[in-house]
Amino acid sequence: MRKRFLAVGLVTAFAVLLAVVLYYARTGWRAKPTTWRTESEAAEGTKEDPLARKRHEWFCLRDPATNRVPREIGLAELQFVKGLAKRLAPQHQPLTVDWVARGPYNVGGRTKALAIDVTDENVILAGGVSGGMWKSTDGGRSWRKTTAPDQLHSVSCIAQNRSPGREHIWYYGTGESYPAGGTAAHLTFSDAFYRGDGIFKSTDGGESWSLLPATVSGTPEVGDAFDYVFGLETFAQDGVLAATSNGLFRSDDGGASWRQVLHFGEKYRSTEVAVTPSGLLYATIGGIGPDNGVYTSADGLAWEKISPPQWPDTTQRTAIGIACSNENVVYFLSYLTGLKTKLWKYERNRGWTDLTANLPWGGEMITYGGHMMIVKVKPDDENVLFVGTVGLHRSRDGGHSFEPIGAYSDFHVDQHAIVFLPSNPRVMLVGNDGGVFKTEDNLAEPTHDPRSGEYHIPWQSLNNGYLTTQFYSVSIDHATPGSETILGGTQDNAFLFTKVPDPLQPWQAIFGGAMDGGFTAIAHGGDYYATQAGSFAVWRFDFPNGQLRWTNITPEQASGGTLWMPPFLLDAHDQKIMYLPWQNQLWRNSDLTAIPYVFPPAPTSVNWERLEKVSNGQITALGMSEAQPRRLYYATFSWTPGGKLFRLDNPHLGQPQPEEITGSNFPYFPWCPSIGCIAVDPRDANRLLVAFPNYRVISIYASQDGGNTWTPVAGNLEQNPDGSGSGPSVRWIAILYVEGQPVYFAGTSMGLFSTTRLDSMNTVWVQEGAQSIGNVVVDMIDVRQSDGFVAVATHGNGVYSTYVTELPSRVPTAARPVRGFALLPAYPNPFNAQTVVSYRLSQSARVSLAIYNAFGQRICTLVAGEQPAGLHRVTWDGTDESGHPVASGVYVCILSAGGSQWAQKVAVTR
Repeated sequence: MRKRFLAVGLVTAFAVLLAVVLYYARTGWRAKPTTWRTESEAAEGTKEDPLARKRHEWFCLRDPATNRVPREIGLAELQFVKGLAKRLAPQHQPLTVDWVARGPYNVGGRTKALAIDVTDENVILAGGVSGGMWKSTDGGRSWRKTTAPDQLHSVSCIAQNRSPGREHIWYYGTGESYPAGGTAAHLTFSDAFYRGDGIFKSTDGGESWSLLPATVSGTPEVGDAFDYVFGLETFAQDGVLAATSNGLFRSDDGGASWRQVLHFGEKYRSTEVAVTPSGLLYATIGGIGPDNGVYTSADGLAWEKISPPQWPDTTQRTAIGIACSNENVVYFLSYLTGLKTKLWKYERNRGWTDLTANLPWGGEMITYGGHMMIVKVKPDDENVLFVGTVGLHRSRDGGHSFEPIGAYSDFHVDQHAIVFLPSNPRVMLVGNDGGVFKTEDNLAEPTHDPRSGEYHIPWQSLNNGYLTTQFYSVSIDHATPGSETILGGTQDNAFLFTKVPDPLQPWQAIFGGAMDGGFTAIAHGGDYYATQAGSFAVWRFDFPNGQLRWTNITPEQASGGTLWMPPFLLDAHDQKIMYLPWQNQLWRNSDLTAIPYVFPPAPTSVNWERLEKVSNGQITALGMSEAQPRRLYYATFSWTPGGKLFRLDNPHLGQPQPEEITGSNFPYFPWCPSIGCIAVDPRDANRLLVAFPNYRVISIYASQDGGNTWTPVAGNLEQNPDGSGSGPSVRWIAILYVEGQPVYFAGTSMGLFSTTRLDSMNTVWVQEGAQSIGNVVVDMIDVRQSDGFVAVATHGNGVYSTYVTELPSRVPTAARPVRGFALLPAYPNPFNAQTVVSYRLSQSARVSLAIYNAFGQRICTLVAGEQPAGLHRVTWDGTDESGHPVASGVYVCILSAGGSQWAQKVAVTR
C-alpha cells in the first residue's frame, strides 16, 4: 500500500518538483540543476527567498523587543513548564482522557543522530531533531522513545563510549541550526530553529538520559556554547569531544567538566570532529576568514592546521569521512556558498587532492546552506565513499566518479547520517528527513525504475513506530461524527493522512516527495485542500475509486507570493467557499467544487474574486465562527505600522468593508509581533481569542464583544504579568464545547495546555498529556464539536488524538485512567454490520469488555479474562449474547482493566 501511494505521489511531484525528478535521472547526474531550483529552495525556502523557512521560524518566535530569539530560551522554558504542575492547586487537573499517538507509524522525521551499539548490532539509537531519542532492540523492527516527556527533544548527534567495559555509556547533543552565514549577526535567523541546551548522558545503554550540568546555558566555564552541538566523539576511557557553534570542547571526565580547545571567534560558527581507530583527531572549522579549514591533533590539546594552500577563504561547513581501513586517508566535503561544494581527499605523507570536479554536477550540489551534507567511507574499503546531500551518491574508485543509489520510491532525499553494521559493512543505515532507512548491500548495482526513470539500490524503511514526523498542520473531518480521518502537512514529507483509528496502520501520502506541506482542510464533500509551503500553490485532492486526483486551485491573478506557510480557511457556513490570503490581498472563491480537474495543473480564475477593500499588510491568520453573524476575522502584519486585526461581516457577499479591531493593549515593540492564530467561539461569533507566538510578550488575548475590547488571558503561561520571562511560545488556540461548556486548548513550544475558565491573567492553563505528548512542540490543533474529537499536530512526534466528552470536575479523581491503558475509538462508528473496538494494555491485566444499552443493561460480553500487554482488537457485529441483532440506537462499550474503567458510545444504524 505504501509503495503504491509513494508511486502516485512521485507522479504528482513531477508537476511541481521537476528538477528533483531530473536529479534522479541517470543522464542528468553531471548536468547542472535546473535554473529555477536554487540553493535552499522547496522544503527550506524559495527561489525568491532562499532563507524563507529560517525567516518564517524567526519571525514567529523572535522577542520583538530585541528582534532576536532569546538565546537561553530552550532550557528556560523547559524549566518553567516543569514548575507549572508543581504550582497548580489540586482543583486544577488535566482532562481525564488518554492521548493516543496516532503516528504516522510508517513515516519518520528529520534524523541527524544515528548509531549502532558496538556490543549488539540489533540495538539502534536514533534521534529526531525535535522528536527526542529513540531505541530499537530488534534491528529497527520496532522503536520506543527513551527521552523523557519533560526533557529537551532537539537531538542533533550521538556517540557511544567504545572503551571495553564502558560501552553502556552514551551521549547525545542538542540543538539544530544552519551553519551558513558564519557571522554573529546571522544568528538572528539561525537561532530560530530548534535550540538545544547541552549534552545528555546515559549510563544504562540509552534507556534513560540526564543532562550534564556543565553543559547547561549560563555555566560560567562554557556560557551558552552548547546551545548547538553539531557532533560528538569519544576517546580514551572517559574522553568526549563536542563540536559546537562556539568551537571544539573537550572533556576528560565523562562530561563533568569541559575546556575549549579550538575556537577562533564569532565569525567561525561551524565545527566538526572525527577520530580515527588509533585515536588521531581531525576537526574542521567553518566561517569567514583565514582560520577556517582542517586541523589535526594527536592528543586533542595541541592542534595543527593542515588545510592545503588552495583552501577557500570561506567555508560554511566541512564534513569529515575517515577511512577506517587506512586511516592515512580522510575525505572532506565542504560547503562554500550558493551551490558551491568541494570534495577533498587527504593522504598523510602525500598531501591533498581536489576531487570536486568528479562530484555530481561538478560540485554544484544542493545542501541547504550546508544543513544536509555528509561524507562517509566504507569501513573496510578506503575507495568506497558515500556522499549525501539532497540525494545519496556512491563512489567505488576513491571519489573519481559517482553514481546515484537512493530514490524517492523507497527512500528520502535529504541526508544527515550514515552508519555501517560492524560485522558486515555492506549493511548500511541512513538517517534523513524521512527517518531511518537500511540497505542490505551498499555495493549493489543500481537498477532502473521505468516508472520514474530513477536508478537506485534496494532500501527498506525502518520507520516502524519511529514517531518523529514533524507536522506543521492538522485537519479533521468536521462533518462526520466518529470519523477518524486526519490530514496534515509535514516537514519535507508533504501531506499525509489516515482514515483508521489503529495507530499501527500506515498513513498514506498525498503529493509524495521531499517538500513541506502547509495548511490543510477536509471539506464536507470529502475533498482535501492544502497549501504547499514555500511554493505559493493551493491544491485540491480527492480519491474517486481509490485513485488520487488533484488540481491546482491557486488564483490565477494573485501576485507577489505569500507567507512561507500560507494560511487559508474554508467558510464555516459553506465549505465550498475558501478565503485565501496572498501577500496583502485576500481572495475568495465562491464555489471550489466548480474548479475543473486539469492536467498539467495550473492556476485558475474559476470563481476567484479579490476582496479589494482588504489591504493592510501581509495576512498572517484567519478565523471564523459557525455561529451568526457570519463573520471573518483576519490579522495582518507590516513593519510599519505593525500587526493589526480586522473583522469582515458577511465576507461571502460582495466587497465587505473591514473594521479594525486591533487591541489597544496588544503587545507593541520597536519590532512588532504578529498574530499567528485566531480562534472564534463556535457558538458565539463575538467571542474570540488571538495568539501571539513570539517569545516574551503576552501570548493570548480574549474578546467577548467582537474585538471591541480585549483582555489578556495567558495567565500562568507567562512568567511575568507583562509577558516577559521564560513562558513558552503559543502556536495555536482551539475551542471545544464539552457538556455545554467551552474547553480552551493552547498548543505551545512546550506541549499542549487547556483551561475551562478564562479569568484575565489569573487564567490557569494545565498541561495535557504530560506523560504522552510531553514537551514536544505543538504547532496546530483541530477539534470537532459534534463528538469531542481532538487532533494535535506535534513538530517532532507526529499526531495525537482523543475524544473529550466530560469535564474534569465531573469525573472523580479515583476514576482517572491508569497511564498506559487506553480504550481507542471504535471504527466505524456509527455502524451497520460491525465495528472494531481497540484497546491498549501497558501490562498484562484481567480485562472485561462489554456492551450496555441506554438503561445500563449488559447486552453482550466481548472479552473476559487475562490478556497480555499490547494492542488488542475485538469486533462487535451488533448482536446480543444470544446472537440476535440489536435495535438501532446508541450503546455504551465499557472496558475494565488495571483497576479502572473506560467507556465510549457506539451507534448502531439498521
